[in-house]
Amino acid sequence: MRKLKFFPSLITLTVVMGLCIVGFQNAQTKIQLSNLVWIALAYYFFLTLVTYKIMNSGFPKDNKTFITRMYSAIGIRFVFSIFPLFIYLIFSPERELSFAVVYLLLYFFYTAFEIYFLVVNLRPDLKK
Repeated sequence: MRKLKFFPSLITLTVVMGLCIVGFQNAQTKIQLSNLVWIALAYYFFLTLVTYKIMNSGFPKDNKTFITRMYSAIGIRFVFSIFPLFIYLIFSPERELSFAVVYLLLYFFYTAFEIYFLVVNLRPDLKK
């Protein structure tokens, strides 16, 4: 299995997520999405870049350093993902459930992408 390139894959995921949001907004549904969804999409794009840089800095070092950096990146992602949602739910007068659901779906998609990317790119190292 060949190693995937991170940045083109991340841009592809973001474009696909953006197209899904546009499709959902244009659909004839009773649920209307907030414009904050676009900010959340950009936020997850940049958060994934930051956590990738943290994890990637542990690759050339030993396994213990990589595992520490990986768990740190997962913790940072969780804290920096849930904290803005709590702020929104506490201080927003609208408290739209649709935004919270889309925000959590974006969290799960970007987290799954990062885990998948990590597993696919580490699998060839197991054979060595």
